[in-house]
Amino acid sequence: YSVLLLTRAVKVSITMMLSSYFIHLSTLYILLFGFLEHVVLAIPINNTNFINATNSRCSECLRIVSRKEWNARKHLNFEIMPIKPAPYVVVHHGGIPRYCRDQETCSDIVRTYQDLHLDQRGWWDIGYNFVIGEDGNVYEGRGWDYTGAHAVEYNTQSIGICIIGDFTDFLPNEAALKALNKLIAYGVLLGKIKKNYNVIGHRQVRDTECPGETFYKLVVNLPRWTANPKPHIRPTTTIKSIDNIVEENNKANIFLVKMYVATTSIFVTVYVILIIQETAANSPNMISRTEWGAREPKSRTNLKLKPAPYVIIHHSVGSGCETQAVCQLKVRQFQNEHMNKRGWSDIGYNFLVGEDGNVYEGRGWGKKGAHSIPFNSKSIGICIIGDYRNRTPNAAAVQTVANLIAYGVESNEIKSNYKLLGHRQTWSTECPGNSLYTMIKSWPHWSESQ
Repeated sequence: YSVLLLTRAVKVSITMMLSSYFIHLSTLYILLFGFLEHVVLAIPINNTNFINATNSRCSECLRIVSRKEWNARKHLNFEIMPIKPAPYVVVHHGGIPRYCRDQETCSDIVRTYQDLHLDQRGWWDIGYNFVIGEDGNVYEGRGWDYTGAHAVEYNTQSIGICIIGDFTDFLPNEAALKALNKLIAYGVLLGKIKKNYNVIGHRQVRDTECPGETFYKLVVNLPRWTANPKPHIRPTTTIKSIDNIVEENNKANIFLVKMYVATTSIFVTVYVILIIQETAANSPNMISRTEWGAREPKSRTNLKLKPAPYVIIHHSVGSGCETQAVCQLKVRQFQNEHMNKRGWSDIGYNFLVGEDGNVYEGRGWGKKGAHSIPFNSKSIGICIIGDYRNRTPNAAAVQTVANLIAYGVESNEIKSNYKLLGHRQTWSTECPGNSLYTMIKSWPHWSESQ
């Protein structure tokens, strides 16, 4: 009987000890949960420094969708971030009115970003370190450790984060904004972002509207936003940093990298870089239909005469634009007007040029336009955005038109002996405005007669 009492006493004592232990453990868990709720609640996987919280009960988890999950293409090259932890976070928006609230759609949009950056801008990979969807997920771009291609002077010392969509007129949803805050907090926790980091909007370091007027008003109220960013001095140039410089010029970087590997002379390499940069400077910077958010055309018709024997110059009337975001908005408005009100199959022009110095792809090369009825099937129609009745386009726009035409001749899309005409020479109209028309009469290949 004494032994039985002793056994019961031991059981009660052990039970009390375990209860006390679990109470303390529960208290610790609650404290940790409260802390992590403001940082990130998720589990690191493998050795990638990323988190993948798939527990459906974890509504506050940050989920990072890996490159493999969104089916990324393999990068062409990479550069390890030379300044770590990153002292800056640069916030972007996609700038294209495509939005997503599920992983499948977001993954598809991220792939289009990567295709654009690889195929048309000539970069090594998608430009951003991370992309965020309004599904609340983060999509792995270049990741924590690799130099991005999103803000030239800050690529080597920042984490570039882009929220999918165009946030000129409204904010990203709550899920996306929460993911942004959690991602930054997680980067600090990992030691990938400096504890005393600064947040900046893309427009602060580049002539752009990014991350959109409305979103930027929120960005300036984020913790650690700075009005006066100053890039850190970069370490001594290495082979990889030269690759990064080439990438930022957005032209022929793959060939340059191969050329660098093939040669043993640094002087020869620098010479090749300078030559290609000079050539690239004369090639127009083309903003693709995907990039400016074009609608699909109802139909397409090829030119009857190719290469085109005529170039027709137009103006759009209305205000001009000096930033890519505003120009893209205007081009989308033109397309909507042409398709919805005029009943055309697409935007009327083959190309549009902004005073930001960019070319915006309309119907493109080799396609029949809807800009000058007698000449639609045998010309390339170029519209300079703005009203040029009483003023001329700025130097950036004028040079871009010249580069575009030269590129068309070189690519055999425009005849070498083409004729350049103002719209008023082919139709009863004031277009391209008195001031611009007077200007183009001094341009090469302008013809008084058709």
